[in-house]
Amino acid sequence: MRRHKAHVAVLGAGPAGAIAARQLGLAGIDVLLIDPLTPHKGQGIESFPPSGAPLAEELGLLQAFCAVSDGPAEAMQMVWREAPELRTFEGAGPLLLHRGALHESLREEALRYARALKARVRDVGLCGEGVQLHTDAGKVQCDLVIDARGRHANKRPATDLTALPFTAREDSPAFVMGLEALPDGWFWACSLPEGQVQGVVFQPAAALAGKGAAARAAYLTACLAESDCFPYLSAITVGKPAAAGLSAVGDPVVTARHLLVGDAALARDPIASHGLVHALRSGVQTAIAALTILDPTGDDHAAQSFLRHKHQAAVVAAQLATDRAYADQSRFQTAFWTARSAREVQSAPAALALQGPVTLAAPLTRAPVLSQDRIHWAPAIELRAQDDFLTGLGPVTALDVAAACRPAASLQEIANRLGRQHDMPLVFKLLERLSLGGAFVQVRPTA
Repeated sequence: MRRHKAHVAVLGAGPAGAIAARQLGLAGIDVLLIDPLTPHKGQGIESFPPSGAPLAEELGLLQAFCAVSDGPAEAMQMVWREAPELRTFEGAGPLLLHRGALHESLREEALRYARALKARVRDVGLCGEGVQLHTDAGKVQCDLVIDARGRHANKRPATDLTALPFTAREDSPAFVMGLEALPDGWFWACSLPEGQVQGVVFQPAAALAGKGAAARAAYLTACLAESDCFPYLSAITVGKPAAAGLSAVGDPVVTARHLLVGDAALARDPIASHGLVHALRSGVQTAIAALTILDPTGDDHAAQSFLRHKHQAAVVAAQLATDRAYADQSRFQTAFWTARSAREVQSAPAALALQGPVTLAAPLTRAPVLSQDRIHWAPAIELRAQDDFLTGLGPVTALDVAAACRPAASLQEIANRLGRQHDMPLVFKLLERLSLGGAFVQVRPTA
């Protein structure tokens, strides 16, 4: 049996794995990208929101994203509430990406900086201070594993939502997306040049359980028959169902040498979008954590804490976006929707009405921060209301704030103290964030 060695093994060549492998390879790390490397089938379309463009540009990949896109969406048809809506983007819509071409492009980009092993991983186990992998192409010895095999990377609670992709034809304007609520699910689709339509219907997993290809096709055709977004679909072709919905692990750090990235850690519900942006960001963050762990002078615990914090923040944001999207639907009041919209949607905390002297609610703590491609500990202020922390804002550090809070004083006086060394607009922005996060507590006057 063949044996392979590498500093880092990345399992899975999807967007998150490809980005992690690429970033590590760019940093001079010997990376082995392990994946079956089979050609991507199908012609699925994925929307890439404008908010992800700065990250793609920072990575030097925005041009590659544009190369696998026919262009941005021009409008969105929304059949989500009692009255249909049409939202126009005026040139600032999400890019409509060809998913297979995108994955191939990111994979090729990764393999410019990493070696490839065409194989499936059977087992991941610790071996001394490193990791040993059993694959169908031999054993792999490495210092660290980044697991990007998606939902199948580890066991987690099953999602109750299934995605059923389809292609169709319709004589309608190109580059228009549609989002429509169904009695027991919803669908997203987009129109492309030459009358093509591609989309996905999302239904409870139980609705498709046990159905063969013909039964799935009949089921999907029935779902789309009453569509208001695309009322004249023809030549409908159904793909294979796949798990959808929000699914997250409790801890992205399996062991000190086994990290989860992308969908392996958090698979977002498609209704909340931004899944591709999360994959890119997650790949970058995990690569930075790996660089810190592999650095003899790096702090493993800071790197692990950094990943855990970023993961928890992403899970909370994904859950909040998902709940808000479901709660916003008012077209149907069926069991499918009432079960999802009944979940409480959190709102941003209101600013505290602090009068008189205040001080920090808790002593300074420490938090992992990124600096020059390494993660280290830094003094931080706990934001109890948001289960978060703040190390500072721009040049204003947590130590600066702590010093300005001694002795206890009004927020205006604390701002004046900080303003002696820093710009007041920045100081006010920082104090507002701390106040919203519950960082301050009222000081009762002594008798």
